[in-house]
Amino acid sequence: MRWTDPAAVTSACLLSATLAACGGGGHAATGPDTTGTGVRLVASVEVPANYGQHDQFLRAGLAFLCSWNTGLQIYDVGDGRAGGSPQHPVFISRIVTAGGEVHNAWWYWAPDGQKRYVFVGQEGPGAIGSSSSGDIHVVDISDLSAPVDVASYHLAGAGSHNFWVDEANQVLYAAYYNGGVVALDVSGTLSGDLAGREIARIQPGGPGNTYVWGVMLVDGSLYATDMLSGLWQLAPASGSLQVRGGGNNVPDRYGSDLWVANGYAYSGTWGSRAGVLGDAVKIWKLGPTGAPSLQDSIVTPGFTTVSDVTASSDGRMLVFSAEFGPKAGLYFYSLATDPGHPAFIAYYPVIGNSQNGIHTATIADFGGRRYVFAAQDPPSPAMLILDVTAISP
Repeated sequence: MRWTDPAAVTSACLLSATLAACGGGGHAATGPDTTGTGVRLVASVEVPANYGQHDQFLRAGLAFLCSWNTGLQIYDVGDGRAGGSPQHPVFISRIVTAGGEVHNAWWYWAPDGQKRYVFVGQEGPGAIGSSSSGDIHVVDISDLSAPVDVASYHLAGAGSHNFWVDEANQVLYAAYYNGGVVALDVSGTLSGDLAGREIARIQPGGPGNTYVWGVMLVDGSLYATDMLSGLWQLAPASGSLQVRGGGNNVPDRYGSDLWVANGYAYSGTWGSRAGVLGDAVKIWKLGPTGAPSLQDSIVTPGFTTVSDVTASSDGRMLVFSAEFGPKAGLYFYSLATDPGHPAFIAYYPVIGNSQNGIHTATIADFGGRRYVFAAQDPPSPAMLILDVTAISP
């Protein structure tokens, strides 16, 4: 286990009460690196404080902002159809799916070349370990300027969280908190109630020990991170979902998000479990069919939750978002030399009035430059677009 304590940043950005002092707060906020971290804020898209922004999905120059009860918002950030760029996002359209509470999204590219659907997750009320609520919605964007909610999936007594789509095999894997992991057939035309498209379902930790946060399919294994029972390795759906290994391996903290790269999994932690804060990223060595093996941990005092963990497409940079505390913000690590023991690169402070920090972060490459799109928490919710090219390993 390694402890990190990034050097104190004494710039106006860290000491200010609002992001406005860092050049943010407006629709476009191009400016210099004000923190001395090598990270440069190039734009800030304000989101109504109707909770705010929860997640974002980036693909082929389009950004899908999951803006809770404001709905799913679509921006051109480099697609070209509206002249948008990372420095100048251009709004295209918005839809509020049934029930609102838009939490996450995935723009689905089908094997036949169709790019018609966006899968949208609704996150309703719940209690850790016992209950959750919220459906999966399917939004038809055949006309990108006029999205339509055309289908949905409901699981009684449980609610959706993050999901992953196996596009080649046309299967959506959804983390369903206390409902476990659900696999849905998303081939062909989607409409109405998708209950009949359920392929398989599993509670990897068993009843009372399952509260799945996220899933990711890599190299023939489906990895699931569970708030209660840790990291699991599952066999993908082929009529059933089965446990290959892992589980009951993070007893000290609640689990949160995960990312898999370079033969390793990186999983976050959340909140407070028996007084132990979620200030750790766990690093796991993976095998084809065996249980994940814990290799290292990054523990960073000064916040209580790692909400999002992601790696760049080239597997050289790890980013995680931190919330609630004086060291909230974004943390950057290099995976280039030793992905089992990441090397600290930079800390970018975003603490706001109540030190809420950053909820989610997504890495995207455009025009030879690397950006991070990040969801700033209330009380001033926004999508921040950061140029991180200068610190990319």
